[in-house]
Amino acid sequence: MLETVSGLLFYLVVVACFVRAVIRTTRGLHILQLDGYKPGRFLKWILTHLKHCFEIVEIFIIAGLLTITTILPNIQTTWFFPAVCVIWTAFQVYKIVWRKKSTAKKPLVYTARAKRLFGLTLGLLTVVAAMLVIFTEGNRSRIGVFLFSELTVPILVVSSFLIWPLEQLINGAYLRDARKRIKTLQPKIIGITGSYGKTSTKYILHQILSKKYNTLMTPDSYNTPMGICKVIRGDLLPEHEYFIVEMGAYKRGDIRELCRLAPPEIGILTAVGPQHLERFKSIENTARAKYELIEALPTNGLAVINADNEICAALADKTDSVPVIRYGVEANGVENTSLRLKARNIIQSDKGLTFTVSDEVTGTTEIKTRLLGKHNVSNILAAIGVSLQCGMTLNEIQEALEALEPVPHRLQLITGGTGVTVIDDSFNANPEGAKAALEVLTDFVSDKDGKKVLVTPGMVELGEREYDENKQFGSEAAKVCDLVILVGPARTVPILDGLKTANYPEQQIYVAKNLAEAQQQLAERLKPGDVVLFENDLPDNYNEAF
Repeated sequence: MLETVSGLLFYLVVVACFVRAVIRTTRGLHILQLDGYKPGRFLKWILTHLKHCFEIVEIFIIAGLLTITTILPNIQTTWFFPAVCVIWTAFQVYKIVWRKKSTAKKPLVYTARAKRLFGLTLGLLTVVAAMLVIFTEGNRSRIGVFLFSELTVPILVVSSFLIWPLEQLINGAYLRDARKRIKTLQPKIIGITGSYGKTSTKYILHQILSKKYNTLMTPDSYNTPMGICKVIRGDLLPEHEYFIVEMGAYKRGDIRELCRLAPPEIGILTAVGPQHLERFKSIENTARAKYELIEALPTNGLAVINADNEICAALADKTDSVPVIRYGVEANGVENTSLRLKARNIIQSDKGLTFTVSDEVTGTTEIKTRLLGKHNVSNILAAIGVSLQCGMTLNEIQEALEALEPVPHRLQLITGGTGVTVIDDSFNANPEGAKAALEVLTDFVSDKDGKKVLVTPGMVELGEREYDENKQFGSEAAKVCDLVILVGPARTVPILDGLKTANYPEQQIYVAKNLAEAQQQLAERLKPGDVVLFENDLPDNYNEAF
């Protein structure tokens, strides 16, 4: 009787643990997807988030039970094991039903690849569960099976490595199909890369060219081979005259691969900086990686390069394989004769930007736009240079810029019925952009009693410069803000240090565990006339409270 009951209850535990393992698999799969399905980066995430991958308390409880059954072997012939089974099953049900549910900023998308990986992981989990049931004998060994759901993350890692060759074959087929489609449709391709500014430049250029031509751009941050491949196979049509492609990179060779997929005739290099320095390891590697776009241009192509960026200016000087348009801002009235396109007399307000553009070939015009941030002048200049090459006049470009819609989540102005103004810069994550955002907040006109508020989790992937850049950001914020809300106690330590170095009042700082807590603080503290800057919003794989 006791043995039969023990066996039935043990199977019940296995089922409960299996269900929980499946649920935990979806969480791990979400992180793996955010890391581009790269097993190496997923392993790195696991090592820095062990408490989110394994239930340490549960492991110690089972270790304690195993110790008890070792010290008191006769206890295994009592009702002790069935009682433990009932308690553990109930505990698993509790963890399944009342588990912590958090809203993901970018939810798991069940793509075909995600489904394949989930299916393989589920299959391996089933095999392991069956083996544990078949090959465990005696109540003491069965107690170890209670930790079955703790195998979820290791099995997911194994699955990601096992399925990698298959995914490469599938991706290769998709890429070949995309290259064939590009060759058949033959749109004029404009490639854009840079450490920062590429997405904003892409949006600006698309809105200008669309006034005259049928133009397609890669949406959002689709700047990887498979993202661009998806756009080519699903959205690119015969009527598209121009195809604007944002090209991202995490290592040397990435942009070269993208240029083979979508061969550009025109290339824009917006900037080279410390963004993703953690992956590139050095600024020199970053520069070489970004320059791959210029190297891929045909001899009758065109390179449009930001000469205000010192590294880009040096790259422009060494470029002799294609014509180069250098663009930049005329600083303090000092004329740079190497620039074809230049901006001067820049005026920034909460209404947008006004400045003068001079082109040594087509003339001069006044530009008015609703875009915020002086750094956007550089992005606009790049777009103007390409638009002129594509046959548009300065007057046509001027009209397009006056009607230009703000770039989503890049210093996007949001006003509601509450009287509070929000500056959404949540997609920005680089030191130059953060500095520009603070300048916008400084120049913003608010009621005399209105507060200027910063909400930020700081900047990531800056390598060895991450601490110093975030600390400097904190020091600069101290000069502008009346209230600073930091998101993430551990990650925002450098910003907090910068605020303290600047003797910023502690009562004007709040450190929130997550964005939800930060928003709760805003709801309690804000009043009409306040201005809030949301500077960067880290993806879920950087969430300390995941």
